[in-house]
Amino acid sequence: MAIDNTTSSFAFMEFPMAFSRQDGFPLDKTSVYGSLSEAETYAQTSPLAYVGQVLSVVVDGEATVYKIKDTAGTLEPLGADAMEVATDSEVEEMIDEVFGTDEVTE
Repeated sequence: MAIDNTTSSFAFMEFPMAFSRQDGFPLDKTSVYGSLSEAETYAQTSPLAYVGQVLSVVVDGEATVYKIKDTAGTLEPLGADAMEVATDSEVEEMIDEVFGTDEVTE
């Protein structure tokens, strides 16, 4: 179950110096997963998961980015993955609705 930490009642620590990455891995080990089911399990069961947390799922060398949407741990895709692309027939239908299907004759 993800935590809604918008109350700002949690401890925090400031870092006066920047981190310097030493290898090709995330600074937060809970931010990258090898499958969507692993990421969902984390988001729904870990006491470390929080609403708004960004997670990446890497499958076959391609990453998809998600955020934890709610306290139930629902994952929602971010960026272009969050958008549905209309099919050609859907685009034609939209154009017909806007401009009509009557042909103009002179």
